[in-house]
Formats: sequence, C-alpha cells, structure tokens
Amino acid sequence: MKNRILLTLLIILLPVIDLFAQVPPPPDYGEDAGTPGSPSTPIDQYVILLIAVGFIFAGYYLWRQKKLVSQ
Repeated sequence: MKNRILLTLLIILLPVIDLFAQVPPPPDYGEDAGTPGSPSTPIDQYVILLIAVGFIFAGYYLWRQKKLVSQ
C-alpha cells in the first residue's frame, strides 16, 4: 500500500520538477516591483509545490482516519 502511495506522489510531482531547473528571472526593478504582475521566482514555485504536497498528505491523513473510524 505504501509503495502505491509513493508511486502516485511521484507521478503527481514529476511534471513540476522541471520548474526548478529554469534560470531565475532578472531582478524586478521599476514601478511594478513587487506587484502581482512581477515574475515569480523558482523559490515562489517551490513554496507552492510544498504547500500542494502538504495538502496531499493532509488529505490522505484525513481520508485514512475516516476510513479507520468507519471500520
């Protein structure tokens, strides 16, 4: 069962690994610095990925707890 979960997580995460191989954008100077239109950096994308992985683990944990309670 654990191997299937790890395989599923790898399948989900493999398409986004190339996000971290890109060259970071140039520094954001000027009037639009720090605005929502500024380019995202690989660090921003990494944080979003970590949050997504956290949601996956939390969802699995809650699903597993509900499944154990119903048995």
